[in-house]
Amino acid sequence: MNEPVQLTAADAGQIAAFTRVACPFDLLSTGSVERSLFYEPDDPLLVLGVFDGGLDAVAAGVVRGENAWVKLLAVHPRVRLQGIGAALLERIEEFARANGASSIHVGNSAPFFVVPGVDPRSTEAVCFFQAKGYKRTGDAVNQSVSLNALPEPELACRTAGADELAAIMPWVREHYPHWIAEVTRAVDLGTCVVCEDVGFACYDVLRDGWFGPMATRPDLRGKRGVGTSTLLTALHRMRSRGYEHADIVWSGPLLFYLKTVGARVNRVFWWFGKKL
Repeated sequence: MNEPVQLTAADAGQIAAFTRVACPFDLLSTGSVERSLFYEPDDPLLVLGVFDGGLDAVAAGVVRGENAWVKLLAVHPRVRLQGIGAALLERIEEFARANGASSIHVGNSAPFFVVPGVDPRSTEAVCFFQAKGYKRTGDAVNQSVSLNALPEPELACRTAGADELAAIMPWVREHYPHWIAEVTRAVDLGTCVVCEDVGFACYDVLRDGWFGPMATRPDLRGKRGVGTSTLLTALHRMRSRGYEHADIVWSGPLLFYLKTVGARVNRVFWWFGKKL
């Protein structure tokens, strides 16, 4: 194996092309790589690549306080089972320890993540992490929704700017502090819609075709149709971008999405972690 080299956002296009052969369930665009993998404004990030003519493997890790995450680990099919993945994982774990982490997890590196866990259809990945001492710690699901024939929202919604962000931030900070970074990022990208100052929905924040997060001020949930309207407005915006389907990523209220837009679970992710 050649010595790994550090990658930057300038390599996003090459990584996107690499996912076409190495990540059959996660075919990323260049923009998705830039937003989900490289955008880490506050925390230490290491992205490594192994080259032998072309890009043979990619590994990425991020540290958030005492916890670290493997954001991505993928090896080209033609060079698997040669110890490349194991060597890269060791480098990521060393990086995590050096930056103060005492635990490491796989995938679910919110607020900025490439995937919300390990897709168990990638059976080799499941077995690999188990062999390296990682234990299952939880799971997550995505739901898929068709963007054809969507109903129109009943309440007016608009694109959020700095003023709208400031207006929703008091209740977001109180009830959904884990989404502040993603919502702020969505506002910067122009991909957050709000209904007055009582609800928001975001899309295309981390990856193309991904919906979320969204929330309604808790005292109004289920009372005025705020959540339904922000959801539909965001999905219509996604349809206008040319998508035929959207993934509601790391979905929580499965029944709400099923009843409102017919969204069904289309992906399952397993969480893994271990002490360092």
